[in-house]
Amino acid sequence: MFRNYLKATFRYLLCHRVFSGINLFGLATGLSVCFFALLYVTFELSYDRFHERAGQIYRLVTDIETSVDINYQSSSAPMASALLATFPEVKAATRIFLDYLIVRKDQDNYKEEPIAYADSTLFSVFTFPLIQGDPRSVLNAPWNIVLSETASRKYFGSDNPVGKTLLINEGEPAYVAGIMKDIPYNSHFRVDILVSMSSLISKESDWDENWKRFGFYTYLLLPENFDALELSSKLPDFIKQHIDQTETKYTLLLEPLKRVYLYGKARGSRVGSSASGSISNIYIFSLVAAFVLFIGCFNFINLTTALSVQRVKEIGVRKVIGASKAQLIIQFLMDSIFLCLLAFVVALALCIAMLPLFNQLSGKIVSVNIFEHVNYILLLLSVAVMIGALSGIFAALFLSGLQPISGLKKELHSRAKASMIRKILVVTQFSISIILIVATAVVYEQLYFMQNQQLGFKKDHLLVIDFQFDARINQQDETVVKRLTGIPGIDLVSMSSCIPGRANHKFLTKVEKQDDEIQELLSDTYFVDYDFLLQYEIEVVAGRDFSRQFASDHRNAMIINEAAARTLGYHDPNDAIGKRFWQRGGSGLIIGVVKDFHFHSFQEEVQPLTFLVSKSFFTFLSIKISSQNLPQTIGRIENEWQQLVPGLPLIYFFADDAYNAQYVAEERFGKLFICFAALAIILSCLGLLGLSVFSITRRTREIGIRKILGAPLFGIVSLLTKEFMLLIVVAFIIAVPVTWISMNQWLQEFAYRINISWWIFVAAGMACLLVAFATISFMAIKAALANPVEALKTE
Repeated sequence: MFRNYLKATFRYLLCHRVFSGINLFGLATGLSVCFFALLYVTFELSYDRFHERAGQIYRLVTDIETSVDINYQSSSAPMASALLATFPEVKAATRIFLDYLIVRKDQDNYKEEPIAYADSTLFSVFTFPLIQGDPRSVLNAPWNIVLSETASRKYFGSDNPVGKTLLINEGEPAYVAGIMKDIPYNSHFRVDILVSMSSLISKESDWDENWKRFGFYTYLLLPENFDALELSSKLPDFIKQHIDQTETKYTLLLEPLKRVYLYGKARGSRVGSSASGSISNIYIFSLVAAFVLFIGCFNFINLTTALSVQRVKEIGVRKVIGASKAQLIIQFLMDSIFLCLLAFVVALALCIAMLPLFNQLSGKIVSVNIFEHVNYILLLLSVAVMIGALSGIFAALFLSGLQPISGLKKELHSRAKASMIRKILVVTQFSISIILIVATAVVYEQLYFMQNQQLGFKKDHLLVIDFQFDARINQQDETVVKRLTGIPGIDLVSMSSCIPGRANHKFLTKVEKQDDEIQELLSDTYFVDYDFLLQYEIEVVAGRDFSRQFASDHRNAMIINEAAARTLGYHDPNDAIGKRFWQRGGSGLIIGVVKDFHFHSFQEEVQPLTFLVSKSFFTFLSIKISSQNLPQTIGRIENEWQQLVPGLPLIYFFADDAYNAQYVAEERFGKLFICFAALAIILSCLGLLGLSVFSITRRTREIGIRKILGAPLFGIVSLLTKEFMLLIVVAFIIAVPVTWISMNQWLQEFAYRINISWWIFVAAGMACLLVAFATISFMAIKAALANPVEALKTE
């Protein structure tokens, strides 16, 4: 008996192979999207939860509030040890400092690596398993390093690296004290090399005593089930004991480690390999995936129903020859569930094939094998079976109950209730489509805006060399600039401690305010040479640029941006000229104010920025280079570099790439969002095709009568499409306010954002109308051109 049901199912699917294929593709796509969405959302929510004591770990952050604005920072170096000594509830504390270093094994094996300077207590707080080495001592001594398995293979191949050395920057030997497993991709900071914190602290002895020099990430381990609010309530008194609150208010806060990635506020720029996500993006992504699955499932049910309507004659024949109602129910359910199971198999094949591409789009290894997630596979199987059962209900219960004579005459009267349900589903489906079209346009426009808006500086045709503070460069800075400028194709060379788009240090500066009082200004600081502003074409709006003609411009002159001037109370930038400043033991005068430019991403407001001439901080060479004969020019730069600093690898990149790297996460989210939205829109068209088939099938005889009475082709097509067009207009009215509110909420995450234009909504509505009209018209024209005799005759 089962064999007969199966043979009938195969014959049914082959007879309607086109619509069966559309049904199969639609549901398989919906299931695949749902599976990838589950992987992505679960992965994003799992950040930092792999640590054994993740629930007990908190990140210490510092809010710095001035009279005008609030700056968000990490923490200063001495805070960790002071908290550990002061509060017995702090079981352990550790610090990391993210940076980039040039790491070499030999002249042919080198790379600029993101690294983390870390305390020896790192392994007592975090769960980073060591394969070799003692976790209590591997980071105890200066220039001890721990390599990940990946870094070990990169520099030493299959050899055991423990006890061997690598060269750091200009040749500092670093002792490999241990090997750790690769830090998982779902960690908010991820590096392949850990360097002992004493290596950094020994460079500048005041870091461990300076409470106002920030940049360290401090993590505290608290007792199990301890209320962190209890410790937080003690922090205001603690910070007052160590930092003067007269001019600037400092507030310490505790962020749970499990919430750092998705919920942590933007506190300054992201540095090194520090990553941050967005819970709003997770909600949006989940919603889009749910939409795609809903549309795919709805389409399957709808197309199955439309095809079932065409089987009324078959039902009549079956009943005449003795088929029972139970047998018909089993047959219809078999047809539907079998096709759903086939769609499930196709979905699994799609997931296997598309997993590498999905990992590439997301920019992280979300999964290496779909069969690691058996629970998700079983969930999709359950969904497929459920959809198969639901889609077979109409044929199994309603059509099987027809009288044989009605089936043979192909008589099927629609019910008003069923018609209303179909209309509601059409409105829902196209509301979703319009929402997704508008959302896709907004996401694309915001990404384009961030990357192509006027930044206030020029970043094109700038090759940047990172020489990692090599003293040989700073000692012969003028010679280096002169020799590089002499290369054909190079117009200008400048040196600096930072470039726009890269993380930089903040320094505390005391500056005269408008009322001659002294105010502390915590600002980003660029140490530059005399040509930096000219190189990046940063506009001076008051005062003057640095000049070699003024000896005092070296260390005793400062240029600030408009944001810094406003913070100090100078609404007219010219009023800030000539005011005194004090920084790092030196003092001088403000000689200029530059126009605000976006030295960090558009997600952050432009912060106060100061410029000083001081070559001891230089680490970047910016070279304005011609795009013609670029490989030859770079080759000449490499030759000069080998003569200027023998043994130091040439590490270079382009300034526009460095700046755009800030938007990598947003770009990846945008690509995933656009892909999923496009699939949802395609599936909506398939659903509309099913509805038009269903509607036109019911009205076949009506069309035949109208044609006999002389109705023109256009009139018949217009009659058949009018109902759907009205439903799409209703969907547009519903979608506009929903999309406006939700996308405006998403845009609030960006300090600088687009305004949603009215034409986006109009374009989305028109696109849906045109696509719907084209889809429906295809079936309508086919029905209108059919022979009316075939529609009217009774068999």
